[in-house]
Amino acid sequence: MRKKHFFIAIAIVACWTTYSDLNSGSLPASATNQASIQVTGTEHAAIPHKRIKVNPGDTLLSISERLNKDEPSIEQLLKDFALLNPSADPNHLEIGKDYAFPLYYKSEGK
Repeated sequence: MRKKHFFIAIAIVACWTTYSDLNSGSLPASATNQASIQVTGTEHAAIPHKRIKVNPGDTLLSISERLNKDEPSIEQLLKDFALLNPSADPNHLEIGKDYAFPLYYKSEGK
């Protein structure tokens, strides 16, 4: 009987942790770091970007992959997106709204 209770408790804990992980997002540390980024006019102008309207199902990563052949790290993408769109949450893009998405070009020397 104790084994049965133990396995039920393990199943409940597994379900609860899965639920909380899915609700908090897959990159909570990056989202926390995004809030501390300071935006200045020179940084915004230095990042090449393209304004795109978000469609249903689009994410920051999916749009960035469409725009760029060479993808930077996710941390760099989040930082650049936050600099270009200081009031936007990259984890919750609004459908129909325009955002500036950073463009990345491969260096000639690589």
